[in-house]
Amino acid sequence: MENKKQSYFAWWVFIASCLISLVGFGLIVNTIGLFFEPISKSFNASRANVALMTTFQNAAAAITLLFAGKVMAKFNLRWLLTGCFAIIGLSMLSLTQAHSLVHFYIAWTIIGICQPIAITLSIPVLLGNWFNEKLGTVMGIALGVSAFGGTVFNPIIGGVITKAGWRNGFVCEALLILLILVPTAFFLQAKPNEKHLAYGEKQVKKEEKIENSGFTLKQALHKPVFYALAFAMLALQFVSGTVQHISGHIVNIGLPLTTGATVVSGVMLGAAAGKISIGFFLDRFNARVVLFFYSLFGLLGWGGQILLHNSAQLVASAFVLGLGQGVCLVALPYLIRQEFGAKDYSNILSVINMLGAFAMSASVYLVGLFFDQTGSYNLGWTINAIAYIASFVALVLTLKKQNAKS
Repeated sequence: MENKKQSYFAWWVFIASCLISLVGFGLIVNTIGLFFEPISKSFNASRANVALMTTFQNAAAAITLLFAGKVMAKFNLRWLLTGCFAIIGLSMLSLTQAHSLVHFYIAWTIIGICQPIAITLSIPVLLGNWFNEKLGTVMGIALGVSAFGGTVFNPIIGGVITKAGWRNGFVCEALLILLILVPTAFFLQAKPNEKHLAYGEKQVKKEEKIENSGFTLKQALHKPVFYALAFAMLALQFVSGTVQHISGHIVNIGLPLTTGATVVSGVMLGAAAGKISIGFFLDRFNARVVLFFYSLFGLLGWGGQILLHNSAQLVASAFVLGLGQGVCLVALPYLIRQEFGAKDYSNILSVINMLGAFAMSASVYLVGLFFDQTGSYNLGWTINAIAYIASFVALVLTLKKQNAKS
C-alpha cells in the first residue's frame, strides 16, 4: 500500500510522456509532409529539394544521437527538455518569415539537433526510469498517442494550409509546441528517488540494483542481437521516413490533398492501435510471434498502397501499414531494454537510433528522388515491404529465449 502511494509520480511521468508523444511525434514529425507541395509551388522547387529539409533534420538528429544518451545521463533532463522544446518552437515560428529554401534547411537542422533528446529518446528513457513493471504496456500507450496526434493534427494543419497558407500552418505548429511541451517538460522529474519510487519497486536499494544491472555499450557491441536490432532500426526507420510522402502519393494518383491527409490519418490511427497493442502483447507473449504478425501488417499495408486506387481501400491499407509501425517505435526500444538491461540503456538506445536517423534522413530524399525520376512512389513502397521481411528474419534469428513469454 505504501508503495502505491509513493509510485504515483510515475503516472505523472507517463502522462507527460504521452503529451510529448502527442505533440512531438504527432505534430512535428507526422505533419511535415503536408507542407511539401505548397512550399514546392511557392518557391518553384522540385519535391526532392523541398524534402531535403527533412534530410538535414534527420542527418542532424543522427549526428546528435552519437552523444545524446551521454548528455541525457550527465545533465538535468528537465532543463534539457525545456530548452529543446523552446528552441524547436522558435525555429518553427521563424519559418513564417522564410524567403528561400536555405532558411528551411537551417531551421530544420536546428530542430534535428534538439529532436533526439526532446522526442526520440525522452519517452523510452523516462518510462524506463520510472516503470520496472508493465514497461511494454506503458511504452506502447505513450508512443501510440503519437499516432492519435497525427490523426488529429494532419486534418487541422492541412485545413490551415489550404485556407490560410503554409506560413500560418507553421504559426499554428509553433504555438502548440510552445504552449504545451515547454510547460510539460518544466514540471518533469527525470528519475525516482526515496520519496517517489519507480512503479513496481518497493525498496530504493532494490531499485538501485536494477538501475545498475545489464550491459554497457562496449559489452553490447559483442552480441549478435545488437547488430540485428541495429539493422531492424535502420530498415524500419527508412520506412518511417517515407510516410511523409504518402499524401504526395495520393495526390499523384489523382486524388485531392484532403484525401491524402485522410490517408495519412489512417496511417496514424493504425499506428496508434499498433503501438498500443504491440506493447501489451510483448509484456505477455512470445516476442517472435508478436513480431511476425506486426511485420506481416507492414508488408500487406505497403503492398496495398502500390495496388489500390480507391479512397476507402487506401485508407484501410494505410491503417494496416500503420499497425506495422509498432515494431519500430515500440518493439525495438522495448527489446533493447530487455536484451541489455538498464545499466547503459540510454546510450545503447541512442547509438542504435542514430543508425535509424541516418536511414530516415536518406529515405525522405531518396523516395522524393525516385518520384522525380519515375513519376511514381511504387519503388519506395516496394523497398518498405522488403524492409519488414528482412528485419523480422534478423530479429528472430538473434533474440534470446527469455523474451519468449508464455
